[in-house]
Amino acid sequence: MSPVNNQYRIKVLKTDYTCISKWLLPEPVISENIANCSLNLTLQKVLMRRRLKFDMNLDAFINPSQLPEIEDHFPEIVKATERIKLACERKEKIAICGDYDADGITSTVLLLELLNCLGANAVPYIPSRSEDGYGLNNKMIERIYNNGIRVAITVDNGIAASQAINKARNLDIDLIITDHHKIPDKHESVYALIHPEKAPNESPYKYLAGVGIAYMLAKFISRKTNFNLDNVSAKELFCIGTVADMAPLLGANRIWLKEFLPKINYTNNKGLKNLLELLRLNYAISTDDIGYKIAPLINAVGRIGDPNLVIDLFTNQSDQYVNELSKECIAINNQRRKMTETIVKEAIDIANNELHPKLRFLVVVKSDWHLGIIGIVAARLLDKYNIPTAIISEGGDGLFRGSIRSNENLKVNNVLKECNELLESYGGHAAAAGFTVKNENLQLLKNKLNQIALRELPSIDFSKVIKPDANLVIGQINKSFFEDLEIIGPFGMKNPAPIFWSRKCRICQIFKLKGGHSKLKIEDDTGSIYGIKWNNKNILNVNDLVDIAFYIELNKWNNKDQLQLNIIDIKKYSEISYIHVHNKTYKCHIDNDNIIITNQEGNTVSSENISTLYPLNTKKGLFARKMLSIAEIALGKAA
Repeated sequence: MSPVNNQYRIKVLKTDYTCISKWLLPEPVISENIANCSLNLTLQKVLMRRRLKFDMNLDAFINPSQLPEIEDHFPEIVKATERIKLACERKEKIAICGDYDADGITSTVLLLELLNCLGANAVPYIPSRSEDGYGLNNKMIERIYNNGIRVAITVDNGIAASQAINKARNLDIDLIITDHHKIPDKHESVYALIHPEKAPNESPYKYLAGVGIAYMLAKFISRKTNFNLDNVSAKELFCIGTVADMAPLLGANRIWLKEFLPKINYTNNKGLKNLLELLRLNYAISTDDIGYKIAPLINAVGRIGDPNLVIDLFTNQSDQYVNELSKECIAINNQRRKMTETIVKEAIDIANNELHPKLRFLVVVKSDWHLGIIGIVAARLLDKYNIPTAIISEGGDGLFRGSIRSNENLKVNNVLKECNELLESYGGHAAAAGFTVKNENLQLLKNKLNQIALRELPSIDFSKVIKPDANLVIGQINKSFFEDLEIIGPFGMKNPAPIFWSRKCRICQIFKLKGGHSKLKIEDDTGSIYGIKWNNKNILNVNDLVDIAFYIELNKWNNKDQLQLNIIDIKKYSEISYIHVHNKTYKCHIDNDNIIITNQEGNTVSSENISTLYPLNTKKGLFARKMLSIAEIALGKAA
C-alpha cells in the first residue's frame, strides 16, 4: 500500500437494477473535527462534507443572522423607490412587465398587489410565448406608451432587451429593470437597474431569482411607505418563485425561505389558498411541494395557456371566480402532462437513432412540437441520457426555437455565446437556456454544439452517478433525526436534501402501486421502515438482501405523519466492497468484526493488526489508517 492524498474515491462499480451506474460514497470525517453542538452527529458529518466550517458558520447556518441594509448593496433601489412612491401618490398607471414562467408570474403578482394597495394603478404586461418570445420587446413598449403609462418595471427580464430599452427611453418612459439574468457586456442605461451583479461580491443577495429581486424592492418600498408587507402575499410568492426557478438556497434566499415557508398555508391570498385546497396541500408546505406540484402548474399555464389566468387567480377577490380559475389551471396542467408524455416518447425514439460514441450534445428536432413543452422534454432527456440536450421546434414565424438543459459538466449559456453567429437570439443560465435559429442554420448549429461539447468534455463519463452524504442504519431514522434534518433545510439548489444509504437491508414486503411504483417494507438489525421506489423497474423478491440509497421524507397521507424512504437506487448486497484509490482497487470485507483490506497484489491489513504492521508516525501507517476509515464507510460501519 502506498501513501494517498485527499483525492480518492469510494465507489460501487455497478448497480444491478437501474440506469444509475455507480455510487460515489462520502469521504471520512476526522472525529477531532466534529463540533460539540446539539445537531445530530451524522448530520454534522453531512455538513462538514459540504465544506461548512463549524468554527465559523454552523451557528450562522442553523440560525442565520440578519441581512445587510438593502440600499447599501443596491444604491439604485433608492432612486427606483422614489419614482414608484411618486407614481403611487399621483395614482399613475405603472406597467409591470413580467414573464410567463413561475418566477416571472409570481414577481408580477407580487408588485401588482403591493403597488395597487399603495394607490397606483399597476397593470400586468406579459409577453406571448408564441408571438413575442421571451421578455421585454418593442411591441410591449408601444402598448405601454399608447395606454398612457410612463412608468414601467420589469421583473425577471429586461436586462438584455436593448431595442426595447432604447424605445422606452425615446418615448420618455421611466424604465426600472429588476432582473437576475446575465448582464450583457454592452447594455443600455435605464432609469434604474436593480440586479444581483450590481451588489458586492460577497453579498447575500447575489443568489436572488427574479421574484427575490421583486420581493427585495417590495420590502424596501414598504419600509419607505410604512406599509405592512404581511397585508399582501409577497412572502408566499417569494417562496414559490424562488423554488420554481431553482435559485440557490444560500444567503437571502435561505434566510427568507426558512422564515416564510412555514406560513404559506396561512396566506390571505384567496386564489393561492383555493389552489392549495384543490391540490390537497393542507399541511406545512415543503420545497418539494412547490417544486413538484405548485410550480409545474403555474408553468403549465404559461407554457400552453394564457399566463394571465394565474395572475387573475392570485389577484382576484371573488371566491367563486378563483375556484373556477383554479380548476381551469389544474385542467391545463393535466393537458400539459399528457402532451409532455407524448412528446417525450417521440423525442426518445429520435434520440436513440442519433446516439453514437462521439456524441456529447444531444440535439433533437421536430417541427410540430409545442414550444411550451420543449423545455420539460429537454430536462427529461437530460435525465435519461445524462448529456446536454437541446429540443427544437418550429415557431409560428418560421423560425425554430430551442430549449437546452445541461448538467454541471457544461455551461450552456457560454456555449450559446460561442454560437452567436448562427443564432437570431439566445439567453439563459448555465444549466438552462433558450435560443432562436433559422432553418438553414439548424444543421450547422447542431454540429457546432457537439464540437464545443467534444472540446470541453473530451473524456467525460456520462454514466449516472449518485453521491450519498452519509450511511444510516434503519433504527436511526426517527422523529428526532428528522427534526434535526429539517434544521439544515430548506432543501433545494446548492443545499440539496441529503442522500443516505443503508447496507444489508432485507426486503420484508413488496406492494405494487398504480403507475409502476412500488412500496417496500425494509428492515435491518436495528429496525424497519417503509419506502417508495417510484417508476420501479427493479426485479425484487421478498427476503432479498440489498443496499439502498434514499431520501428521508414525511408521508402526510390521510392526515397522518409517518416517516418513509424515497428510494433512489437499490443494489444487491455483497459482503465485499471495493475502494478505488489512485487507479488501484482494494477489496474490503468484515471477518469476526475485523475489517480486512486486500490490495491487488493480495497483501492484507486488518483493523486488528494495523497498529502492529504500520506505526502511526510513518507514511504507510497514515495511509493504512486512511484506508481503514474509507473501508468503514464502504462497509457501512461509519457514517
